[in-house]
Parts: sequence; C-alpha cells; structure tokens
Amino acid sequence: MANVTTTYMGLKLKSPVIAGASGLTSNVNMIKKLEQAGAGAIVCKSLFEEEIQLQSLEQNKELHKYDDINPEGLTIYPDIEHTGPEYHLYWVKKTKENSKIPIIASLNAVNEEIWIEYAKKLEETGVDGIELNLYSSPDIVLSTSSNIEEEQLSVIKKIRKAIDLPISVKLSPYYTNLSGFIKQIDAIGIDGFVLFNRFFQSNIDIESEKFTFPFNFSNKDDNRLSL
Repeated sequence: MANVTTTYMGLKLKSPVIAGASGLTSNVNMIKKLEQAGAGAIVCKSLFEEEIQLQSLEQNKELHKYDDINPEGLTIYPDIEHTGPEYHLYWVKKTKENSKIPIIASLNAVNEEIWIEYAKKLEETGVDGIELNLYSSPDIVLSTSSNIEEEQLSVIKKIRKAIDLPISVKLSPYYTNLSGFIKQIDAIGIDGFVLFNRFFQSNIDIESEKFTFPFNFSNKDDNRLSL
C-alpha cells in the first residue's frame, strides 16, 4: 500500500484527507467513523461567538425564571457552566480523548476578548491545533478594508502569543490583496492556511415567499477561485 503520510500545521497525519468543520464533525460517534474511513485529521465543528453570547443569555434566563416562585428547588437545576459553550469545550475534550488522529478545534469570534479567552479554553481541552475561522460582516460599511485586515492581524498576533498550539487561519477569498494578507499572517508565525471559507448562503423561494437554506456543495468551478 502506498505511503500517504504527510504533515499539516506541523502535525503528522496518516493521510492527507482532513475532515473540515461541519455537522459531520459535531459528535464523537461520527468522528470515529471518519477516522475509521481514513481521515488523517479532524477539524471539530466551529464554536461561534454568537452561540457563546446567545446561549449564555437564553440559558441563564431559563435557569432562573422560577427563582422567585420555588427558591427551594434551585439546587436541582444545572449551573450555566454545564451548558452552551462549556458543553462544546467538554465534547471537544472527549473527542480528543477518544481519537487516535489529530483533532483540531475551530473558533469563530468577533470581539478580541472572546477570541483570546476561548482560544485558551480550547487549548486546555488537549486538542492538537486550533483553526481561526475569520469573517467580517459586510454590513460594516464605515470600516475600510485596511482597518478590517489590521484588526484581524491584531487578533491573530495576540492569539499566537496566548497559546502554544499550532494555529491555522481560515480565510475568505474576498480580500483586497489576498496573497499580501497571507504573507502578513505568515510572518506572525501561523502554521497553516485554509482556503477558502464557505459562508452561509440563504435564498428566497419566490413562490412561498420564505427563506430557503440550500446545501451549496463544492463543484469543479471552485478550483478556479483558488487558482
């Protein structure tokens, strides 16, 4: 059998096939199947800052909505750290403990503090690396492209200083000078790049006048984009 071992982010892989962050990499059982199928590494489903904020708010409200009605029953409810983003950290840790191939965490945030805080927390789970999933909302009309890039570079630098794990950066193709931006990131000491991010793309059904959420799978024309 041919030797297909390789390296990525400085990690030794038994094959060059990497299962990217998706619903397929969101639970331990499916990840085990991917490993058995020959995947060389797994990128866990991303932890998004929106989830961190929304879940914490909703769960905190749910956990305490009966505080003034049945105070004697408060102790039967779980604390907030057992749900939401903390659960994501828990299952990532369990995934790593039950896998024989490199496990890479994925993080998508907006605020610098969240980027750094959860990069550290993900490192504590024992994963082999972290993928930083960069995204800038197109509705920020008053910010220039250079401002966006400077903010992202600043975040990457601070995360690089905050953790010791290998780091990859996942980019979109929509930068003013993509190759120049990649060169600046590389100078920070990043260990790999993922090209490109596939953004959520909704549509509108004109017959039902409802949002639709089609699966936009990769196709042969995507190759032109990377070239």
